[in-house]
Amino acid sequence: MSKERHFSISELATMFDVSSRTIRYYEEVGMLTSETRDSLTKQRSYTNQERRRLKMILRGKKLGFSLQEIKEMILLYEANPEGEEEKKGIIQHADCKIQEINEQIQQLQLLRDEIIAHKERYLHTR
Repeated sequence: MSKERHFSISELATMFDVSSRTIRYYEEVGMLTSETRDSLTKQRSYTNQERRRLKMILRGKKLGFSLQEIKEMILLYEANPEGEEEKKGIIQHADCKIQEINEQIQQLQLLRDEIIAHKERYLHTR
């Protein structure tokens, strides 16, 4: 039986290009847990499952999900990643976020068009 790989906080920080403080924060808010601590160095140790959780958290943040939304999706995923109800919940969250993003894109495009028009007016009034 092979022993599961553990990662130090600095390994995860390097792997995902985040600070150790960021990882500790996710642990403080209950989104990550350190599995063990080295008895000599007192260093946090994370399992492969926690590495996957961190990857999901960071991906969710990059996509604009709130920590609460990410936490709900992780809980749904870990409860039964193959279950239809869990998949529906995750898809529902994603659909809502996609709609929000589409609305933001539309607003940003309008703002961009206004800025371009304003810039053009300045260029032609010289």
